[in-house]
Amino acid sequence: WGGDPNDPTLLPKQLQQPAHHNRQSGNDDAASNPQSGSSSIPSYHLCLRAPKGSEMFLSDGTNAVTSVHREWDRIQRLSDSLRRGQLPGATGQMIRDVVVVGQGVSIMALRFVYLALCKDTTATIGRKVGMVRSPRRMEIVTTSDPVRVAATVADLDPATTLIITVALSGKEETMVATGLLQSWLFQALGVVQGRRPAEQVLSKHMIFVSSNERLAQQRKPETIFVLPEHSRSEPFSSFTAATLLPLAIVFGWPIVEQFLNGAHDMDSHFVETNPRHNLPVLLALTDVWNESFLQSTGRIVTPYADAFAAYPAFCANLESQTCGNASPSTMAVVGTQVVDGGLHHAYDRSLYQSNKSQPTELVMMLDSQLASNATGLGDMDEIHSAQDYLLCSLFAHADELAFGSTAAEAKGNHPLHPNYLNNHGSPSDAMANTLEKVSEGNRPSVLVLCGQLDAFACGQFVAMAEHRAVVKARLWDFDPFVRESASTLRASRLDVLKETLATMRHSKNLDEDDDDDDDTTTNLSTKTILRHYSNLVRDQRGGRGIHGGSSR
Repeated sequence: WGGDPNDPTLLPKQLQQPAHHNRQSGNDDAASNPQSGSSSIPSYHLCLRAPKGSEMFLSDGTNAVTSVHREWDRIQRLSDSLRRGQLPGATGQMIRDVVVVGQGVSIMALRFVYLALCKDTTATIGRKVGMVRSPRRMEIVTTSDPVRVAATVADLDPATTLIITVALSGKEETMVATGLLQSWLFQALGVVQGRRPAEQVLSKHMIFVSSNERLAQQRKPETIFVLPEHSRSEPFSSFTAATLLPLAIVFGWPIVEQFLNGAHDMDSHFVETNPRHNLPVLLALTDVWNESFLQSTGRIVTPYADAFAAYPAFCANLESQTCGNASPSTMAVVGTQVVDGGLHHAYDRSLYQSNKSQPTELVMMLDSQLASNATGLGDMDEIHSAQDYLLCSLFAHADELAFGSTAAEAKGNHPLHPNYLNNHGSPSDAMANTLEKVSEGNRPSVLVLCGQLDAFACGQFVAMAEHRAVVKARLWDFDPFVRESASTLRASRLDVLKETLATMRHSKNLDEDDDDDDDTTTNLSTKTILRHYSNLVRDQRGGRGIHGGSSR
């Protein structure tokens, strides 16, 4: 729960770096003091959802929860003002829709929660805008692809749209998409034509969330949210302004409070519950068993309801960030891959009949989200019947994985059926050749069920995934608290390639291959394709078309 209030410089034992890491560094003092030579900076992300009055002390003796609640108050004030029209856009119209630009775990968590709450009755009420029929919308951009950016804003009104860019490091590739969206705002709201100052549009329609202090200093204080120093670990930023602010604008702060309460509830369960009944611990141990002893390469997560459609992608992103940075001392082969099983049983035949066992995780809620919001789908009996069918389908899938089936069972001739046995109590001749197993069974699977998938449950699911990843990383001896996103690891290489392409584009001798033979920063195959691309786009942008001029 945080440092010792009597000596805040002492971290909890479970957050201290293992001693052998320090021995490897050659620091004798570190070997005797697990904390002094630690390269790991623990994340205090649990304080991001701790209730008011909680105490989680940092190394300087301050209570981390205090500043977190100041941030909550700011998010609540801003979202309430936007939702009431007290902070209108540049043209005086109410801000209704939100476009979030970013990459990483927090964006995947945001997508999961948003899609889940769009189908929740209580949260749907929060999306309404007065007497307007269409509810508030959220669009998410995770790429710099201009086609994707253009498709995102095609149906949006720039006068009523807020752009929120999540740039934790400030080097993300999605900053390019932010530039495209800024141009869209400037063109539509009259900045390009000179009718309105750029600063007015930026202050009304763009907000940044970052942990980059230099980026923060370049923005007006009211247009920037800075992540707290104690919780800048990218995989554990799902309860910062990156997620809370857009959710609060679309659904309202009361829904966000439930989301935070659910996460804290799972935190309490994780910290205080015996490991025999501890959900994140049990799930982590199951993963370690499957991947370390059954040599699986990860797991397939199958959502059994549309509200869980984005949950597998969130899990995949989180675990690749936390369990993908193996230390040199790690000898075990770890499979951190999480595959989206899809809503349509895309991998059934492979799961049932493949000679390699692949662990499966089935996720579903028991209460239909249409229980009290059934419009246009017939009476409630039909809706309940459909939910019954869905639940039975889940258990049929799980039982088939566990026990397998024979050809007779696969054709609907279950051993308990009267026609299965002859008068002597043995299989009839018609069934004798159908006893061979067509599905072996004994395939590992886990069922994760909740009652109702509301904001509280969404908070539980996100927090449970975080704790599960931390336990797995610690068991495998990884440091899960990475301070940079994966995309920043290739940032320097990206800069070099952009310079190489710019040089090619301005070269007078594009068709010759020896014009930059002295360039040793780019490998030959990449350089060759970039040169071809440069020729191609020069013809396109020169108005001669793809097949015109000298393009090949």
